[in-house]
Amino acid sequence: MKRLVLLAGALAVTTAAHAADETDMKANGEFRVRYFNDMTPSGNKDVPENISDIEGRMKLGFTLKKGEKFQAHVSMLHGTLFGSDKGGASGTLVESGYNTATTNNLLLVNQAYGWWKAGESYSLKAGRFNLDLGAGEFFSSDAWNMVPTTHEGFLAAIDTDFAGIAVALIKDKELTAQAGKDSDPEQHNIILSADVKNTPEALKTANLTLVQISRSENAAAGAANGQHIGVTLGGDMSNVFWKAVAAFQMGVASKVSNVNPALATETKFGGNMFDVTVGYSMPETMGIKVWANYHSDSGDKDGMSNGGTGADDKLETYQALYYDSHKYAGLMDLFGWGNLTYWNVGASMTAADDLEVGLGLYGFSRTKENSLTTTAVTHNRSGNDRYSFETANSLANKSDLGMELDVWASQKYASNFSIDANLGMFMPGSAFKDATVKKEATVMQLMLAGTMMF
Repeated sequence: MKRLVLLAGALAVTTAAHAADETDMKANGEFRVRYFNDMTPSGNKDVPENISDIEGRMKLGFTLKKGEKFQAHVSMLHGTLFGSDKGGASGTLVESGYNTATTNNLLLVNQAYGWWKAGESYSLKAGRFNLDLGAGEFFSSDAWNMVPTTHEGFLAAIDTDFAGIAVALIKDKELTAQAGKDSDPEQHNIILSADVKNTPEALKTANLTLVQISRSENAAAGAANGQHIGVTLGGDMSNVFWKAVAAFQMGVASKVSNVNPALATETKFGGNMFDVTVGYSMPETMGIKVWANYHSDSGDKDGMSNGGTGADDKLETYQALYYDSHKYAGLMDLFGWGNLTYWNVGASMTAADDLEVGLGLYGFSRTKENSLTTTAVTHNRSGNDRYSFETANSLANKSDLGMELDVWASQKYASNFSIDANLGMFMPGSAFKDATVKKEATVMQLMLAGTMMF
């Protein structure tokens, strides 16, 4: 009997130890489908070139959890423009393109990282991961795009009484070595971001983001040693809400050495940006909000935009890093930050249970007339350029880009299902109206989306 009791006890201890050592797995996902109807996207009423398409995206994530201190996560993504894997085929009625491997039917690994809770108030992440800092003014996953932005490297999170701190070492790219230069060239970012805690009600948000941008000299580009300083402040008091964002860039954008020192070149960063929003909310009156916003980021007087050559040694066009490109500058995603100035007024309200509606009006202009404004596709890393007309034949000596009116609605349902609808209208300014190929027609876009979260 004693042996039986001892055996039962040993079995219980072994079972408990095995259970404690088991790995838990949790799954999560998202399915999203969108319909776009672009009316007169060319801006030319005589050749409207209307386009409509449907895109779908499926995200599937798995988290493996080993106790309380160790986790590993992988998220896979399938994104497609419906019918594109059969695109370019002949006029036959039965197509076979579905069985050919293309970018429209692949399964992409978007994230793959390990996480370690090294202490009670700090943790370490390593691998490929999305990086969302602050409210997305400088670093964001930009999840509106077909493929969210990911980075590879290390991320340390430290939770203190006065601030939540993130320190990241990101390897941006591996470069090709050139004879006589760095034998292992690469480009990387070192990031420090802090969200201050225990602030007064009038200052609910206080974020500081510092970025060190470094690049070894190689055949494709000169060495870089730049710095980015970003500050975000915001809060609300007595139904008034506000937000202010500022960024400054300095240091060396490109330095090319030469055997003859007189032939060496150096270009310096000189960009800046500020964005200010003030609004008023009435939570007891259908959740009404009204706001006004002003944004301006620098352009280069010599036309330099992203490390090109100009009349002087300064790159003054603001480099927008990895900001949330869809969140700012209008829902049609016509323009992106970089030599862009705009104002915006808007309003939203809760029209019914779980139904929010709103509108926004924007006025866009170039900060510097003789330098092109960055198009949103530059920041849309899925490469979906819906409006290529912005850089085609627009006048560089005209600053007026035009106005955009957005009307939108969002309905949430049970079981994490939502439907979104946007109607956007862009009225071209003199930069397009006075161009050699005149683009005077109003550009319209209808977008309908359904999203399920699991």
